[in-house]
Amino acid sequence: MKFQKLGLGDIGRLRPYFTGNRERICNLTVGGAFMWRDMCETEYAVEDGTLFMKGGNYLPGVMSFAPPMSLSAPPEAHLGKIEEYCRENGLVPRLSSVPRGFLETVRCLYPAARWTTDAAWSDYLYNAEDLAELAGRRYSGQRNHINRFRKLFDDWRFEAVGEGNLGRVREFFETYSKERVRDDPVYAEGNAKALEVIDNMEAYRQLGGALFAGDAVVGAAFGEISGDTLFVHTEKALTEYHGSYPMLVQQFSRMYATVGVKYINREEDDGIEGLRVSKLSYHPRELLEKYNVELY
Repeated sequence: MKFQKLGLGDIGRLRPYFTGNRERICNLTVGGAFMWRDMCETEYAVEDGTLFMKGGNYLPGVMSFAPPMSLSAPPEAHLGKIEEYCRENGLVPRLSSVPRGFLETVRCLYPAARWTTDAAWSDYLYNAEDLAELAGRRYSGQRNHINRFRKLFDDWRFEAVGEGNLGRVREFFETYSKERVRDDPVYAEGNAKALEVIDNMEAYRQLGGALFAGDAVVGAAFGEISGDTLFVHTEKALTEYHGSYPMLVQQFSRMYATVGVKYINREEDDGIEGLRVSKLSYHPRELLEKYNVELY
């Protein structure tokens, strides 16, 4: 296999390979792969109707492969190609971002395989209806914050991101990243790639929503729909506008979790305690574990 660096210009040609993400993990989406391609140093090759991607992924400094993505065959049918490549290049055959169901298949094929996981990289999967409605006692806290937001900012509105407001949404993200600096390369890369998405809406084809209080953008989110799942790749709000985050979560879910969308993936907590507490407070139906696997 001949690998080349994954670039934004590849997004159109490779998009069809991301349609078979049945286990609903964020890494195997267009946004998940392309927004993190630089940090993961992702390279790719296409052979026999199958997309192979390799890079640092969640093992910094250690090369590993994402599960193969084929237009016609299950991923396990192409593990031999990865083995062959690793033998020829003196590498240990490693997989990363392996969802739970595929791990069971790999274990059957490779009884000596070793695997690890890290809770920080598990995806939070929710029932779409839960986030759109926030109904029942368990969501009373979010509803209280939303009601306060509505009272404080009675001129609020929520809009789909498009030509009419794209510049203002970009300004919001640019200001957000400059004023809320953290010593965290993952956080910084996420902010940088949010701007890339805005500047390349036609290529990424992401869905965007912006929360306004009067004329000010106070929150915005971007994501994509793959199969029956809405993936939220970017989600930022100004906490000084009380209730802006739950308002953003609900309104984005209502706008885009339409017919056929059963679940919402709000991605990982990156091991950040505040994010973990916040994501758990929305009562996920499941945490989607992802594994690093050495085939032998």
